[in-house]
Amino acid sequence: MGNWRQTSVRALAVFYALVWLLPGFAIIDLTVTWSSSWPVMLEAGWGLMFGALIAAPLIALVHTPFNTAAIVQLTVVCLVIALAAAVSLAWQAAVLDGVLAVQILSIVLIASPRAWRGLGPSRLSVPLAVLALVSIGPWVAYAFEMFAADRENRPDGDYTNGVDHYSIQGALALALVALTALAAWWPHRFLLAAIGVAVSGMYLGIVSAAHQGTPGGFSTTWSWAAVLWGAAVGASAFLTRYQQPSAAGLRSFD
Repeated sequence: MGNWRQTSVRALAVFYALVWLLPGFAIIDLTVTWSSSWPVMLEAGWGLMFGALIAAPLIALVHTPFNTAAIVQLTVVCLVIALAAAVSLAWQAAVLDGVLAVQILSIVLIASPRAWRGLGPSRLSVPLAVLALVSIGPWVAYAFEMFAADRENRPDGDYTNGVDHYSIQGALALALVALTALAAWWPHRFLLAAIGVAVSGMYLGIVSAAHQGTPGGFSTTWSWAAVLWGAAVGASAFLTRYQQPSAAGLRSFD
């Protein structure tokens, strides 16, 4: 009985990951982030959201079908996209988020509750907690700036699958804060989330620094601040993982 559940979760996770990477345009949008003919910052944000923060935990489910941390990460991202859709007044983003919600629900329904190990005891990472706290103001302010841009129907943005990138750009900013907080509280369970945050923060900063004035971009100072913040999140996550060994039987990606 358990084998068919694992096989089914793995099959769905592969399919869903491919949906976001290919027809979801995660890979395609990331490939144009260095082409000046595109709004590169918004392309990067879309690719990172659906690649690093959504497809990555789905791929983790292929490795470990009953991966509570991956499900929690997907759920958090789903919730922030729902918030972004509501604040941006973007029903198209809500429809896209509904697809993700159905995917998550289908995996949860198939996975046997008995196979879920839970997140285990929390082991607060002070460095990650500090990084989460200091990032709230800048990322939340940026998110609401993006939501406002979406409501204005600005001509300098881009649309993928009918969704204005501005709403997803704001959702990405909120997701970075939320996932960093989760990684701070459960550093041994949310290492994958921390890696996704680190990659996203650094990549956004580098793209913004290289393309000043692009829609959704930061100033030069904030661009490099994002790079340093992302690098600090990644370094803190790995240092916490190896300096404070997790409890017996717990593994980072389980």
